[in-house]
Amino acid sequence: MLIGHYAPAFMIKALDKKVPLWGLFIAVQVADIIWATLILLGIEKAGINTEALHSPLVLSYMPYSHGLLSAICYSLAGVGLLLLFPYFRKNKQTAWLLGLAIFSHWIIDFISHRPDLPVYGNSMKVGLGLWNYPAWSKIIEAGMYVLGAAWYAYAVKGFKRWAAWLFWIFILASTLSSTLRSETMDPGNIHSVAISALTFYFFATLVIFIVEKNEKE
Repeated sequence: MLIGHYAPAFMIKALDKKVPLWGLFIAVQVADIIWATLILLGIEKAGINTEALHSPLVLSYMPYSHGLLSAICYSLAGVGLLLLFPYFRKNKQTAWLLGLAIFSHWIIDFISHRPDLPVYGNSMKVGLGLWNYPAWSKIIEAGMYVLGAAWYAYAVKGFKRWAAWLFWIFILASTLSSTLRSETMDPGNIHSVAISALTFYFFATLVIFIVEKNEKE
């Protein structure tokens, strides 16, 4: 999943408005930000098979970015780093919710991926394989994302001025692009996939930062 990972970010923000949504947008994609960086550095390995169902990504070696043990470590390390700052020491729940957002990535991947997620190292790979059911996978991902966005917008009672247009145009455009992305991947260039992913994460966080600054509450 791509946009599906943002559903927990919206939901956490709706439940606790103290948590910065732009920070949650980064947190839920920590694993993929690390993955894309390690792909570009040649440390982790992946390929593209356009004949595969739904997701053409063949994730052959990603022990550092997507291992269960790694996910737990990233979550705890994130909480530990945040608690170094006075604000988060006063608001420990916010730090722990951001840590939970980091770990949510692995949970969603476990549901959607084929058995390519290592428990530790590059061994004991798991995954329930929702990707093997393309129509359901796309419906569930888009549904999670849009419902999460709607819940967040309702919780903050909407947005000021033009921010509402920016938010919903972004939600619609990202839903459509995510649904169609498997048809546009270059089978010979995994590096372009990594670069486009990092570009999208940055752009999505920037949009949400602007939108969040214009919440009605």
